[in-house]
Amino acid sequence: MLWGQVVVFQGRTFVTRGRFTTGVAVVGDASGARLGDVILRLYALDSDAYKDDGASWRTFCEDIVGVPVRRFSPEKSARVYLDDGTWHAVVDPFGPEATTPAVPAADVSHRLGAMVRRVLDEAEPQWPAIRQVIVATSAIGRLIVMPIVRGSFVGPVCIAEPDTASLLAAVRAALPESDREWGESPAYAEALPAAGVDRRLLNGCATVHLEELSTGSVRLTGVGSALKQTVVERTWLGPADDYDAVCAAAVRMIADLPVEHLPPGTPAGVGFGIKMTWLAVRGSTVEQVAAAIGLTGGRETGWDEGVEAARGDQVFVSPPTGGWIFVVNAVCGFDGSSVASLSAQLRTEVQYFGNHRVSDYAEWALAVDGRLVRHVYCSETSESCEETGTPTPVEIELGFSATEPGGQWADQDDVMRVAAAWSIDPNALSVIESSLRPGLVGHLA
Repeated sequence: MLWGQVVVFQGRTFVTRGRFTTGVAVVGDASGARLGDVILRLYALDSDAYKDDGASWRTFCEDIVGVPVRRFSPEKSARVYLDDGTWHAVVDPFGPEATTPAVPAADVSHRLGAMVRRVLDEAEPQWPAIRQVIVATSAIGRLIVMPIVRGSFVGPVCIAEPDTASLLAAVRAALPESDREWGESPAYAEALPAAGVDRRLLNGCATVHLEELSTGSVRLTGVGSALKQTVVERTWLGPADDYDAVCAAAVRMIADLPVEHLPPGTPAGVGFGIKMTWLAVRGSTVEQVAAAIGLTGGRETGWDEGVEAARGDQVFVSPPTGGWIFVVNAVCGFDGSSVASLSAQLRTEVQYFGNHRVSDYAEWALAVDGRLVRHVYCSETSESCEETGTPTPVEIELGFSATEPGGQWADQDDVMRVAAAWSIDPNALSVIESSLRPGLVGHLA
C-alpha cells in the first residue's frame, strides 16, 4: 500500500513521503492539480532514496520547511494512500475522510488534489506548541516551574512564590530551556533533587500547563487533584506578547484549583498498580497478614523500598494506610477460592486485583468473612472472561459484563476504578496518610 501525508504548517502546505522520511513544499496553488501532481511525484520515489537514518527528514525540516526537526508540528495533517484502486484521504484520528477512484492519468491529479484539500479545509486545526512549561503547586506553598521537552518534564527547576512577579521571572527562565533537543536537559527525577525539591512535596498538586502556540497566543490549561484524579480542568487563552497578563491568569487559576497536599513530613503511601497484582486487607496487622499469606524472610522496610522490591520478584506487606493493608505483588492467579480462604483465616474483608495491558489481563475478587462475594477474570490471551457473584454498583456503572453477548470486557482502567470504589485506588496512596510503623518485604513460600 502506498501512503504519505499532506500537512499544513504555519499556513503552508507540504507533502511528505510517509512519516519522518522526506518531503517537499507545494508552491503556488495547493487546491487542485498542483497538489495532486506533488503527491504523485513523491509516491513515485524509490524508498531507498530516503532510507538514510533520518538525514532526509532533517533536510526536509531544516532546508525546505525552515525549522529544526523538533519544531515541525503541523496544525493539520491528512494521511493519503492508494488501496485497491481507490485513493483515500483521512485526517487522523477522528477527522474528515474522503475517497476517489484512481481515474485515468489525465484526471487523477486534479481530483486527488481537490479531495485532499477538501478534507484539510474541513478539519479543525490543532495549533502546535512552540515552547511549553508546567507550573505545579507544592506542599510548602511555593510553585515549581519546569520546562517540557517532547512531552516530558525536565530541568532545570525554577521555584517561585504564588504571585505574578515571582512566577513571571520563573517562566521567563524556564521557557527557553523547553527549546532544547531531547536529552540535553536533566530528567525530572534528577532535576528536582538538584534544586533541593523533595518530589513528595508535589503529591496531590494542581498544575497549569503553559503553551506558546504557533498562532502567537499562550494557552493555559489548569488541572486540580482529587485522589490523584484530574478534576476541574480550566483553560485560558491570551497573547504571547503580554506575559504579565499570562502569569497573573496562571496565579488566579492555581488559586481556584483543588489540591490535596499532605503537610510536609506526613508519612504516606507510594502509588503503584499498573501491570501489577495486589491484595487489600481491611483492618488487620502487618504480622497477621504476612503470616496468613506465608511470607518468608520478611524484613522491615518502608513504602518506597517495599514497592520498588515488589516491582521485582519480592512481595511487600504495607503499613496500615487508610484502614487497609496492601500486599503488593501478590501471586498472579490468586483466584476467588484463595481470596475467600484468606478472608476466613483473617476474619475480615479481603480483595484481590490484577492487571496487565499487554496480555489484556484484568481481575478482581471480593470476599467477606470467608464468603466469596464477587470474582471477575478476563484475559484476551486465554480468550476467556468469567464472573462469579452479582455485579457491584461500580461495575454496573462501568457497563461491564463478562457473560452478556457483546458485553464490555474489563481492562486495567476498570481494575483501578473498581479498586477505588471497593477500597483505595493504589495510584492515590501518595496522598493518603500512612502508619509510621514499617511494612515487611520478603517472598511467598
